[in-house]
Amino acid sequence: MTAERNDLVSALGHSLKAIDDDYKEEMRELRALFADAKNEAEKDEPDSVKLRHLLTDANEMARTFATLDPAWQAVQRVARMFGLL
Repeated sequence: MTAERNDLVSALGHSLKAIDDDYKEEMRELRALFADAKNEAEKDEPDSVKLRHLLTDANEMARTFATLDPAWQAVQRVARMFGLL
């Protein structure tokens, strides 16, 4: 495996751990994309088109989540105040 792919696998592993540590349910789809990309990157001969597609989808989903996360946090705080969470 090339050094570049090793770095990618490592970065995806760190992203999976961060999601598992901080976000469970709300990031399950992004986690699935990262897991699929990591599995593909770990192959002896990964499909570069599939890997690029997975990473592009993950990038767009992460951007969307980053934009919406402050609003989601506010909704959770309000829900906790009312005993809904």
